[in-house]
Amino acid sequence: MHFLTTILSTLALSATSLGGAAASVLPAKRQIVVPAHGTTVAPAEGSTILDGASFPFSYQNRNYCESGYSFISVYLSATPPAAADVTGGGELADGSFIYKFGDYLIPNFGLPAMSNPPPPPPTLLTPSLSVSDSSTLYLSVVETFRDCPVRAIVPQCRRIHADAMTPEQGGIQLEFGLETTSVVYTFT
Repeated sequence: MHFLTTILSTLALSATSLGGAAASVLPAKRQIVVPAHGTTVAPAEGSTILDGASFPFSYQNRNYCESGYSFISVYLSATPPAAADVTGGGELADGSFIYKFGDYLIPNFGLPAMSNPPPPPPTLLTPSLSVSDSSTLYLSVVETFRDCPVRAIVPQCRRIHADAMTPEQGGIQLEFGLETTSVVYTFT
């Protein structure tokens, strides 16, 4: 607590003595969708998925906030979803996807798997869709990052300090990574 009080006092003193220049010291309010995200290992970019058949699925999560578990949602879309398509609850907005495979929970640091939601399966079943044969579709994963600390650089000591902050102070309880891999959907 003393450490936090010292940091806040230092920031307040800097703001008083430096005027507007101190505003650059404080972290900017962060976006809901951040550039950090995991990687879809399988299927590989440009892989073919067959209507009604299983295909391999493997996602290497980023675990941006070093959480015990990483929550992901997996979708199939006709166009690549954008950050604006991710809702505040970590879902893709209706109309931005054509199929949702499900929600999964990836255990980190050797923790046991949970059952609700379960860990991602090693394969996903390709749904029957009303699209043209050999259509390019987009397999997307939204990864939820919970309670990430905001990092502020204090100029007097040039060190990075991380403190969980409220939304009013620039922190956001939930942030999301969006990763998209193109696949080719075929009937045969």
